[in-house]
Amino acid sequence: MDIEYYRNFIAIVEAGSISAAAKQIAIAQPALSNQLKVLQKRFGTQLLHVRRGGHSIELTDAGCILYNKAKYICSAENSALKEIVDCQAGFSGTLRISLSPSMSINFIKNFLSDFYREFPHINYELYEVPIDEQTQQLLEGKTEIGIANAPLKQSKRFETLFSRKERLVALFHKDSPYLKNDKPNILLDDLEDIPLCLSRGCSELFFSVCSDSHIFPQVMSINTTKLSAIAWAEKNTGVAIVPAPAVELFPANLVRKEIKDERLFLEMTLSIVKGRELSQVAQTFINYYILNCNKKLHTF
Repeated sequence: MDIEYYRNFIAIVEAGSISAAAKQIAIAQPALSNQLKVLQKRFGTQLLHVRRGGHSIELTDAGCILYNKAKYICSAENSALKEIVDCQAGFSGTLRISLSPSMSINFIKNFLSDFYREFPHINYELYEVPIDEQTQQLLEGKTEIGIANAPLKQSKRFETLFSRKERLVALFHKDSPYLKNDKPNILLDDLEDIPLCLSRGCSELFFSVCSDSHIFPQVMSINTTKLSAIAWAEKNTGVAIVPAPAVELFPANLVRKEIKDERLFLEMTLSIVKGRELSQVAQTFINYYILNCNKKLHTF
């Protein structure tokens, strides 16, 4: 099957009609309609329901499957072309990773920068997106590795190569009026009347545990990234609630207190799609990570 048929099928689906797709990709509408017929004959089933005049379409269940697979096939071809070009200069290429927004800065600073120093000819495409988009990007082949702070959707289709639990901590400004003692821990009850700034990645878990404990927190802000939540605490405006490993260092003007509750932890994971062959660059990255993760703890 000519890969252009798959590309054009994707164009029809994303444009919403055969006529709109024909204009976008500069192909005659009858020719595009004929390509759709060839695909349907090849797979032996209806892929689209085309309404009168070809001005709107609706995917069948089989069409949904082909759409997702076609996205992967086309993405794989693009990746292959780029890797072949890259390899002309020796070991090089592009590492494509989907990761949760709250994890990206620390991941770059505390891990990926080390990898770059060892393999300076590798390029990077980092997509800082929510879990739903991570799942879609991985399955479509847009990225090869997912680094997440919550379970990926369709979890049975993924293989987790590394996981680590991170507990939620409270970060107080050293001059905060809510900082009552120098103990390293704090109880969940103690946070009830304090203005809190949460990173979005941990907010659902935090609210769930509070609800189960009949605690009603005073949430001042919910932030997409961990760094944004911490910024509030640095300005002594509120107390940041974020996930953090034991080794993570914070600005000198902040006091860290672990929240003593066995329910308050997130699982950080590094995952790939099951059964899918990885590029040389992605496999090198994973090997490097597994080799080094037991030597020292890296912060995502």
